[in-house]
Amino acid sequence: MKDEEEDEKLIPLLAARRSEAFWNAQKAEILSAAGSRSGIRRAWLLVPAAAMAALLVLALGRGHRVNPDTPPAVSTAFLENLDLLDDMDVLEAIPDGDL
Repeated sequence: MKDEEEDEKLIPLLAARRSEAFWNAQKAEILSAAGSRSGIRRAWLLVPAAAMAALLVLALGRGHRVNPDTPPAVSTAFLENLDLLDDMDVLEAIPDGDL
């Protein structure tokens, strides 16, 4: 109980004793400093975003063209990944011309 009373007396002594004008001046200085740099920071953040957008436009603009007249062939990567002993029926089903 006695400790709580001492704490109640000491806490107001720890409070900062500055006038309202001081705190207003501090706030104005911080806001003006933050405002002047934020425009530059925003501009630097736009540079990588613009570069990524340009790359995306180039990638989408080129596109991938598939010739519909050519029948799809069996890829060699597919054949390399087959277990030849277990999947012999799959290999027999593929025409010889596609191998």
